Amino acid sequence: MDFHSLINSLVVFLTGLTGLTAYVVILGLLLICGLGVPIPEDITLVSAGLLAGMGNISLTGALIAGFIGVMIGDAFLFSMGRIYGRRVFQLPVFRTIFTPARIAMAEEKILSNSQFICFTARFLPGLRSPIYLTAGILGVRPIIFYGLDGFAALISVPIWVIMGWWFGQNIEAALEFARSMQKWVLLGVVVLILSYVGIKYLLKKWRQKPVQNS
Repeated sequence: MDFHSLINSLVVFLTGLTGLTAYVVILGLLLICGLGVPIPEDITLVSAGLLAGMGNISLTGALIAGFIGVMIGDAFLFSMGRIYGRRVFQLPVFRTIFTPARIAMAEEKILSNSQFICFTARFLPGLRSPIYLTAGILGVRPIIFYGLDGFAALISVPIWVIMGWWFGQNIEAALEFARSMQKWVLLGVVVLILSYVGIKYLLKKWRQKPVQNS
């Protein structure tokens, strides 16, 4: 069974849930996603929206469960990094999921600008988890991390949940649109990063420009 078939099976399973069971499973899956396990967080949020569109849960409940789920997963990783430091990579689960290459890349990005990357990481599936874990290790202030991550979640969670809700019971159309949206979101993040780097470079050059006395 290929990856797309597994995703389809997961969505079909999720859309068969109702009420409290649905909320618990959504929260559990989002926590697992937050640990870096290769289950697309976006697809889980779209599935929550589909459940709301089918009337299995409320749209408000789907949005709240989605937001709480992603924040708990992010907070867990950040807290583990702050508590254990680099010793966290000696723990069996973390040693398996977070490779040295992923951690090195996350560390490089955080050191270049911790505030900017804590916001954009929510839109970078491959780097999201190692960045949050490394942010805790490198001592990013909690108020900075939770403020920026929470702000990013307030943008991303409603996008995916409402997308699923909009498509209602049309699972295939929702998944196809979600895959297309993932590419556009990633492109948007790349443009945002390049713009930020460019503006930062121009400001640096402007500050270094010698003042000419008249």
